[in-house]
Amino acid sequence: MLTAVVTIVMFLVMVSLHEFGHYIVGKLLNFKILEYSIGFGPKIFSKTKGETAYSLRCIPLGGYCKFEGEEEESGDPRAFANQKVWKRMLVIVAGGFSNIVLGFVIFLILVPLTSPFATNVVDTVVENSYVADEGLQSGDEIIKIDGKRVSFYNDISLAASMFDKDTETTIVVKRGGEKRTLTFKPTEDVTTYIYTEDGIEVEQSINGIASETLFYAYGDEAVYDESKVGTTETTTRYIIGFRPTSEDVTIFNVWGEAYHQTKFVVKLVYQSLWQMITGKVGLDQMSGPVGIVQQVSESVHSGSQSYLYVLNLAALLTINLGLFNLLPIPALDGGKFFFMLVELIRRKPVPPEKEAVVHLIGMALLVIFVIFVSMSDISKLING
Repeated sequence: MLTAVVTIVMFLVMVSLHEFGHYIVGKLLNFKILEYSIGFGPKIFSKTKGETAYSLRCIPLGGYCKFEGEEEESGDPRAFANQKVWKRMLVIVAGGFSNIVLGFVIFLILVPLTSPFATNVVDTVVENSYVADEGLQSGDEIIKIDGKRVSFYNDISLAASMFDKDTETTIVVKRGGEKRTLTFKPTEDVTTYIYTEDGIEVEQSINGIASETLFYAYGDEAVYDESKVGTTETTTRYIIGFRPTSEDVTIFNVWGEAYHQTKFVVKLVYQSLWQMITGKVGLDQMSGPVGIVQQVSESVHSGSQSYLYVLNLAALLTINLGLFNLLPIPALDGGKFFFMLVELIRRKPVPPEKEAVVHLIGMALLVIFVIFVSMSDISKLING
């Protein structure tokens, strides 16, 4: 029940705000708006103010903003189709932009709750790492990895997630006002978990040399799982080889950190999209509505700080929704924007009947795509 409530609230807020973006920009640019609705289906409540009806409907899975002349001909000069193309373009992109702004606002809330945050400045260099041999020092600020700009710590984590054993990596660091370039192999960080009757023994090695051994007793430090007692798990990852400095959140730096978090998600979405197009990521690795509900459930039941996971997931989802909606895919806002761009270049609109056919085909393909991804999600749930 809690999962259902959280899921509905998240989607209702995301979609309603998306439509509010269309609404507020349309109002500012003097479009005639017939209705702004929260939810779909039969009306629960409706009040007309001026020329616009404001409605609350019984299906709480979104909403809509209805413009005069958006889908039909109208002689009203303030109708959607009769407005200048640049105005229509602004109204169309306002929905997706609103979702990205919502993500930024959520990060503004999240950053202080997870203070302090890691920075891209080196605190300590990992002993026996290859980058230590190349001269990385405490206080170095990492500003580039393999030619890509680094704004904050998550940029480093994203780059490191692509490392493998044979990768040769180049970083640019700022030290004492000067830039230095270091080239090295990523460090192999191997962690072994040994499950005993009393607790979990964790052994770590760096490039094959044992670095430290920790023990976590069952209770507050570790969760007892009888099925794992007597077993061993090993994880291997490739890292640069440093621990970052941490910075407490202040009224001044919270804006920059929230901006970087938002920009990072945008970058992640487009990188994932490119990997899908190039075949590096399969469609079976995507999540549809079923997968999203599963992620919400995992976040809701993730422990005493579940609200942090829920907020983080909400930020990721709303930014994803905004960006996906702006892609030049027929039936989405990005597809409509594309036709307006063609109109701007040609100085005359594409015939409405032809555009309508393209959007109809696009909608059909989107429905098929959602069904396919949902079936994949269900299959993953069934197979564990």
